[in-house]
Amino acid sequence: TLISSLLPSGLRGMFVAAFLAALMSSVDSYLNSSATIFTNDFYQRFFQSQADGRELLVVGRAITVVLLSWAIVFAFYLTNKDQGIYAIFQTMMSIFQGPALAVLMAGLLWKRATGIAALSGFLSGVGTAIFLYLATWESVLNHLGWDPLFQVEEPFLYFSVWAFVVSITVVIGGSLITSPEPEEKQAYVIHGQPKEHSS
Repeated sequence: TLISSLLPSGLRGMFVAAFLAALMSSVDSYLNSSATIFTNDFYQRFFQSQADGRELLVVGRAITVVLLSWAIVFAFYLTNKDQGIYAIFQTMMSIFQGPALAVLMAGLLWKRATGIAALSGFLSGVGTAIFLYLATWESVLNHLGWDPLFQVEEPFLYFSVWAFVVSITVVIGGSLITSPEPEEKQAYVIHGQPKEHSS
């Protein structure tokens, strides 16, 4: 609405074209990275460790089609929502931002952090953010007899903050009660390569 009221017809068309170009550039990067993560970190690791490049390519393309199909269905779902796309996108991002930041900080800055603690912390943070999101629904609050937890219209930043607090707490606590990672495994994170190969 702001663009249509401020820009003439020609500039509106140029702006829309630039917006779509930037959007497609971001989307194809997300699709490629998501397909790569699935094929390398899940499919090849847990299902088919001996998969060749051609098989991984087919799986990656299939995952891309699945993600695009889900995105199309989700886009139609969003057209029936009262919230704007910005608020919806930020709310979805807030579910993962806090936990991801906690895991990255612990993994990069603390040598004692362990993999199982990082996974537990990430899942705990995501669960916390989802709980806080559901606790903003009027139907949930009425069913539980609770007052609103946040006094703002779009509390997605609070989701991230509290999810980060829970995640980092679980990562630290879990790392202290689990066995530390082997030195040779830590070398890739701390030094970038094993110590015996470092110059």
